[in-house]
Amino acid sequence: MLKLTPSDIRLGASASSREEAIRAVAALLAERNAVESTYFNSMLGRERTATTYLGNGVAIPHGQPQDAGAIHETRVVLLQLPEGVAWKGGDKAHLVFGIAAKGDEHIELLGQLTSIIADEDLARRLAVTDRAEDIIEAIESEGAGGRAAEDDFEGDRVVVEFTNPRGFHLRPASQLAEATDRMDGKISLVVNGKEADARSALSIVSLGITPGSRIEIRADSPYADDHLRQLKRLLELINDEPQEGEGALDAAIDWEPESCEQDYLLKGTMAAPGIAVGPVLLWDALRVAPESRKRGDEAAEISALGVAIDTAVETLSGLAADPGMNKVQRNLFTAHAGLIGDADLKKAAEVRIREGEDVLSAWNAVVGDKVAKLEALEDANLAQRAVDLKDAGHRVSRVLLGADQDSLAGVTEPVVLLAEELEPSEAAQLTPGKVSGICLRKGSPNAHSAIVARSLGIPMVVAMGDALSAVEAETKVVLDASGARLLTQPSDADLESACAALKALDERRQQAWNHRFQPALLQDGHRVEIVANIAKVSEAGESLKAGAEGVGLVRTEFLFLDRDHAPSEEEQYEQYKAMVEALQGLPMVLRTVDIGGDKPVDYLGLNEHDLSFLGLRGIRLGLARPDILRTQLRAVYRAAKHGPIRLLFPMIATSNDFRRTRQLAEEIRKEVDGPRVDLGVMIEVPAAVIMAEELARVADFFSVGTNDLTQYALAVDRTHALLAKRADALHPVVLRLIDTATRAAHKHGKWVGVCGGLASDSLGAQILAGLGVDELSMPPALIPGVKETLRKTSLSDLRALAQRALDQEDAVAVRLIPPVA
Repeated sequence: MLKLTPSDIRLGASASSREEAIRAVAALLAERNAVESTYFNSMLGRERTATTYLGNGVAIPHGQPQDAGAIHETRVVLLQLPEGVAWKGGDKAHLVFGIAAKGDEHIELLGQLTSIIADEDLARRLAVTDRAEDIIEAIESEGAGGRAAEDDFEGDRVVVEFTNPRGFHLRPASQLAEATDRMDGKISLVVNGKEADARSALSIVSLGITPGSRIEIRADSPYADDHLRQLKRLLELINDEPQEGEGALDAAIDWEPESCEQDYLLKGTMAAPGIAVGPVLLWDALRVAPESRKRGDEAAEISALGVAIDTAVETLSGLAADPGMNKVQRNLFTAHAGLIGDADLKKAAEVRIREGEDVLSAWNAVVGDKVAKLEALEDANLAQRAVDLKDAGHRVSRVLLGADQDSLAGVTEPVVLLAEELEPSEAAQLTPGKVSGICLRKGSPNAHSAIVARSLGIPMVVAMGDALSAVEAETKVVLDASGARLLTQPSDADLESACAALKALDERRQQAWNHRFQPALLQDGHRVEIVANIAKVSEAGESLKAGAEGVGLVRTEFLFLDRDHAPSEEEQYEQYKAMVEALQGLPMVLRTVDIGGDKPVDYLGLNEHDLSFLGLRGIRLGLARPDILRTQLRAVYRAAKHGPIRLLFPMIATSNDFRRTRQLAEEIRKEVDGPRVDLGVMIEVPAAVIMAEELARVADFFSVGTNDLTQYALAVDRTHALLAKRADALHPVVLRLIDTATRAAHKHGKWVGVCGGLASDSLGAQILAGLGVDELSMPPALIPGVKETLRKTSLSDLRALAQRALDQEDAVAVRLIPPVA
């Protein structure tokens, strides 16, 4: 235990800044030969990443674990500052305990200081006392934090020994408190005879839990056995969290605010990872347009419609041609230009104008009618297609109203944009230089605006609810999108640590980019293939530049959507040929068209029920419309003469499905005299996992689509804002399905890839590799980071990690498992 002596205390000192106070306590430690003079830098570094202010005028600055070599002996000193020094926002520190400890002795000291922190009068007296003995007596008499534990507790209990050498900091305390908050009855922790509410992170930390502490978990409810089992497992996971400075590539995103006040911490669902700091911009207030315009005669109104459409199309085409735009932005602008340039829309609006309506009403009515038909569809995923049309139509309306199209013209520093929803084209016009983060009251992580945000690297949180409306313009906030939360009143220390985390993350990303062409070779020599998901010819070359070792998924739907007829064999052949040639001999997995679900087409003449997620999706549509599938297969086999192509069939549920498809493919191959190619099954239906043994006998490879597999296995609409958190591919149910499919494939000598979103998740990539997955496919931009993450690991460690994940009960517990360092 750290102890103070009168000689360790400097009374009546003063400091003009927090840095000066830290420098003073570091000097005190150096004077007593406890540390090297350089230890000040370590203490300051700690403060930049996690504040040491405890409250009520007490701070405990200490160094970082990696600098323990600068410590000669464990010691604590105290700097008393009667006038105080600004430490946390408007709070002042009066008692600054400087700590030099090779371990986490400061956690025990925190327990001794708890009562001082909680007693404002006592803290005030000690801040101005002229007797060092008063401070020593107060600390020693108060002892450890927490209230005295009840001796006659009659509920259930379990004991866990805490072993993590990094100590029980605020982050694990918050994790435990959050898990407990969902449980029933009274739950508390008891350490050394002191008891704390398990739903309060600060109360947990105040127990002064240190390595070797025995933590007794108490629960008093009808579900006590279940609660205790879950909390015991969480504590065991916290025991195994990595040391500071360890972890996967994106560990720097794992940022924690010093304040846990729920009023200032708004939660939602992550749509794009990262962290952002900046003032709030209320987007809805900026995009308010005039509600009416002066009406002209019939000829003038028809002319105005033509000018507005031409202006909007010209603007969108110009944006699509801007070399500063990425492929996602370019594709969206091109698609929207095609939507509003549709001749039928214009003709329908002109008819209404001739019937007496003004141009604005006519255009809005025509667009609104078509949007309403899409929104009224039974399947919510099909209805989501209305978003693009509504967005594109709104652009024409704004031109008619003379509204400003550039709402960010006056932005001079990066802002965190808050809105109810964000239209796709609005998101596509944002730039990281002006918008550092996005928060939406509504929205879905699978919406087009979220896809755009991810492509731009802009952190985004959606489905935050009405609480977001209370945040005022220009308020400086911290958006921790990776943690799916917004801190609305960050302290100076929060802002400083968030900026430090952001800088560290940028440095790691740059390092990963520099090594992107190196393979994902694990430390024990095992190799995981890292390939790309693409949907356009131009993306093939971009994938190689990002370090891809091939293409694991070509989404061929891009040729079938946003048009009034299916693409011809020749058109498809030219596209596939260009792709495979761009890959310069590297393999390419091409998925046959996966129309349906959230990708409908009008020209097929099918209704919304046919095209629902449980309808004629994927290969089912191909078998129902063999003309579509035969044309595509002819183009693929012709293109396969120019480079290595593997064919992947979606929505296969049974071996009979695959046999029918394989037979058709072989007939087509002979017709065009094409080369034999590997034929694979997309594992995205639970039935395919159950029949994996049979499928592995007849297929050449498996490719797991984790997005749909998660949706079908958990019966969760992955595009639904209220259900988004449930659609987590790290749920043990999904992982066990992947494990089963992988084992079946390997038993029959077949390889397995994963092309769903889980492959690009840092922890997910490690778990998948540990399950034995041979290939991970992801958006090109994410390839360098995943490669860098895997290179730091070994297969044996990843297998152990995967097994732990399989043993958990839910995705929350899986995400608490630390990644392999």
